Amino acid sequence: MKKIMILLTLFAMVQPAVAIGIGIAPAEINFNNALKGSEYESSITIFNTDSEATNFSLKATGNISDWVNFYNLNDIDNAISSVKIPGQDKAAVVVKIKVPSDAVNANYTVSLDVLSIPDTTDKAQGSGQALIIGASSKVTLAVTGDQIIDGNVLGIFTENTEPGYPLKITTRFQNTGNVVVMPKIVVTILQDNNIINSFSHETTSVKPGSTQPIIAEWMTTAANIPADYTANIDVLLTGSIIKSDNLSFKILPVGTLTQSGNLTNIYIEGEPAVDNIVKVRAYFTNTGQIENQAKFSAEVYKDNKLIDTISSDELTVPKNEETVLISYLKITEPGDYLIKGKVIYSGKETPVEEVSLKVGKSTPGFEAISLIAVMLLLVMLRGKKKSGKI
Repeated sequence: MKKIMILLTLFAMVQPAVAIGIGIAPAEINFNNALKGSEYESSITIFNTDSEATNFSLKATGNISDWVNFYNLNDIDNAISSVKIPGQDKAAVVVKIKVPSDAVNANYTVSLDVLSIPDTTDKAQGSGQALIIGASSKVTLAVTGDQIIDGNVLGIFTENTEPGYPLKITTRFQNTGNVVVMPKIVVTILQDNNIINSFSHETTSVKPGSTQPIIAEWMTTAANIPADYTANIDVLLTGSIIKSDNLSFKILPVGTLTQSGNLTNIYIEGEPAVDNIVKVRAYFTNTGQIENQAKFSAEVYKDNKLIDTISSDELTVPKNEETVLISYLKITEPGDYLIKGKVIYSGKETPVEEVSLKVGKSTPGFEAISLIAVMLLLVMLRGKKKSGKI
């Protein structure tokens, strides 16, 4: 009976750790023909299979670990060393590898290690030693001295538009070389076999090993006749055509494509206090079939009286995308504030949304309090002197 009790106790101790888990993909990343002095970029996806949010540390180990940095997917300028992932969720992390210009031609390997960071509060509450779990992804880098310029076009796409709106031609380009390239996209627009316009785009950089869209735009005008058109597209790399395609599209009568949008939220950023400036962030989603020019406009009320108006810059919002329209409010007096705002887009308006904030009276700072205390002390001393006690 005693042995059975020991087994049950051990099972109870191990059971909570069973739910903890981590996954990482891909398991291997390869960079062939990496050029000295170049930067290479990939990404890993980390899976948190636990039911609770977990912090994970990010570390590169190996003889080229100092070549590696990790970045948040939405901020590829500031390196990170950890990431927090909600329970039963995942997160993508960008990995950048900078090859030194004096690196020796060789095959290099580095391990991308992801480890759970124990919650110190659990240990402080007497839950015992925290369990650390981890996973790794192996990176192989073959450094050569040869410059390779190469790439693939994975697809070319466009959509119908209206007069006065841009025609966007999207080329998905994969850089299979080992240096940064800027493919040239040459477009010729025809209507009834007559050349209407021609233009090119050659300003989008694509890093080695990455795939990204390259968007070439033709800004139509009100003079463009609604009709059927053809776009002849050539994709060039170092002056040579690597892909050609012909795409049909329509310029539709004005108003054919639905224009719609939603003001989803208004947030106040900053401390609502007297003499402070707060940032008003309005979130607008373009739910229509064509891009919109959107601008946030609002009336500001204090204690139920209109005192000011604020507005944002006008921004272009592609279809099916969300943008943040930012405006600013200077608070000069305490009181109850109410912001009634709407988004004006392509001659239309969203319903008015409201956000309120309460601004209290400012409290004296340390210097003011000190001055008051000194004045009170002087008054007391003078009173004592007059009474003859000093």
